[in-house]
Amino acid sequence: MKAFALESSDRPARIMDIPKPEVGEADALVAVKAASVNGIDVYQAMGALTGMMEHAFPTVVGRDFAGTVESAGPGFRGFAVGDAVFGFIPAMPPLKSGAFAEFVPGGPSAVLAPKPAGLGFSEAAALPLAGSAALDLLEAIDARKGDIVLIVGATGGVGSFAVQLAAQRGLKVIATALPDQVEYVRSLGAADTIDYSAGNVAAAVRSRYPDGIAALIDVVNRKETLPELTSLVRQDGHVATLMGAADVEQLAASGISGTNVMAAPTAEKLRLLAGMAASGELRVQIHATFPIDRADEALQAFQAGTRGKVILAF
Repeated sequence: MKAFALESSDRPARIMDIPKPEVGEADALVAVKAASVNGIDVYQAMGALTGMMEHAFPTVVGRDFAGTVESAGPGFRGFAVGDAVFGFIPAMPPLKSGAFAEFVPGGPSAVLAPKPAGLGFSEAAALPLAGSAALDLLEAIDARKGDIVLIVGATGGVGSFAVQLAAQRGLKVIATALPDQVEYVRSLGAADTIDYSAGNVAAAVRSRYPDGIAALIDVVNRKETLPELTSLVRQDGHVATLMGAADVEQLAASGISGTNVMAAPTAEKLRLLAGMAASGELRVQIHATFPIDRADEALQAFQAGTRGKVILAF
C-alpha cells in the first residue's frame, strides 16, 4: 500500500510502498479516505521523535483519519465491514502505524467512532486531535459564562475549535489574528481581536482590559515567551497551554491555576465532536487539501500557518 513513512532515523518521511497491515483476531482494517495534519506529524516526519520514542521501521506518519471498515477479525466488536468511521492512532512506542496510508489498523489501540452520514470524510478526519485538544483546554480553564478568555493561536486547527466552543459556553473571546484573519475569527464567535503582528500582544490586551482577564488559552508560545501573557490573568484565573509552556508552580504562587494539556482523544469525545459538526453547531474549517502523493507539501502548508485544518485525501 502507499504510505507517507519513515524508513530510518536519519532520513525524513517520504511516500513509499509498504505491506498492508495484517488483520488480527480483534482488529479491523480501515480504508482511509482522508487524514489531517497535526503538529506532532511535522515533528515525526522530520525524524525528530526517533530519539524520544522507539520506532519500528517503516513507521507511518499521522494520527487522525476517516474511512470505511474494509475487513475485521472475528473478535472485533463495535463496527461492521462497510461502516464509515473516523478515529485517532495514539503515539505509543514502538511507533509503527499511522494515518497517512491507504489502510490503517483499527484494533484495540486505536480510538474509533462512527462517522455521521451528514459529515464528510475530510471534516471527520479534521476532528480527533484538534477537537479533543480544544475540549480539554476549555475544561482546563473552568471558565464561567461572561468570563473574558484570550485565545492565542486562534486561527489554527485547535484554535478554531477552541474559539467556537468558548463562545458557545458564553465566554467573551479575545482572539489573536492578523488583519486579514479578523473576519474569520469573528465568524467563529470571537468578540474582540488582537493583531499579533502589530507589536506587544500583552500590552494591547492590557490597554483594553485593564482589570485583567479570567483565562488564557495558548497553543503557540513556549516557556520563554508565555510569562508576559500570563501576567494578564487575574488571581483565581486559569492558564492552559498545549506546549508544556506553563510554569504551574510559579503561576500557583500568583494565585493562578495552570494546566499543560496533553490532548486525549476518546471515543466519547469523538462522538460529541462529530455530532456537533454534523448538526452545524461546530464549524470544521478546511484550510487546504492535498493528495497523499503531496504529503510533504501538506506539512509545509501546516507550518506556514492555517485557517483551520490541512487535509490529505486518498
